[in-house]
Amino acid sequence: MALTKPALANVTAGEPVTAEGWNAIVNGVGALYDAVLAFGTGVLHVSLTAGELPVPGAEVVAVPVDGGNPVAALPLFGDVTTYQLIGVSSGNWRLFIRAPGFNLEVRDVTVPAAEPIAVNLTPAGVTMPDLFGIPAQDALARLSTLGLTIDLILDITGHEVSRVTLPPQFQNSPVLVQQPEAHSVLDPNVTRVRLVLAVAIDQVPTVTMPSLIGLNANEVATVLNQLGLVLGSTTVRSIESFDE
Repeated sequence: MALTKPALANVTAGEPVTAEGWNAIVNGVGALYDAVLAFGTGVLHVSLTAGELPVPGAEVVAVPVDGGNPVAALPLFGDVTTYQLIGVSSGNWRLFIRAPGFNLEVRDVTVPAAEPIAVNLTPAGVTMPDLFGIPAQDALARLSTLGLTIDLILDITGHEVSRVTLPPQFQNSPVLVQQPEAHSVLDPNVTRVRLVLAVAIDQVPTVTMPSLIGLNANEVATVLNQLGLVLGSTTVRSIESFDE
């Protein structure tokens, strides 16, 4: 309620207080009490979840049903997992809850409330799954089921991978990075997904080249064959030709 200053009379010492003056004092004190009590000293806790996960970054506002000033909740901080509305008075209140990616929720509550008001928010789109470590072909299947479009796929070396037909060597490659982040609420008509896949690094086998000095052509071919090497064309030159 609004606090209205009553009409105050000036009197001199020894002058008796009239009944009208006394009533003005009593009414003024009563109005002051009512106004102070209207501010409220209660605390209302609101728990917001999407599935089983808490929802940060929400806006929670309580409005007195019978009229009065709205009260906004404190944001989550530290280990606090409920939104706190401080300064609510006893009575009926209407909660308005907004969070990015979720539909507006309205709840009627009565203060005081013994337990936190639990509200499970409804996504306004689809929820991005957690794809970390999942084989690429399974990740693409999940995204397709949700109606999400793949915009780009890269391997860990930065090379682009076909998003139309996943090459066989990448089908079981685990997802290392995803964009948007897991549990984000997305509009499937607008959002494009990007993935980075792990890839096995090709290791080229190497051998230590032995000394072939003093061996004839057949002996050289035998040594190279044992190492998995193939003797190519050979050129025979005399020692004198090297001196020229």
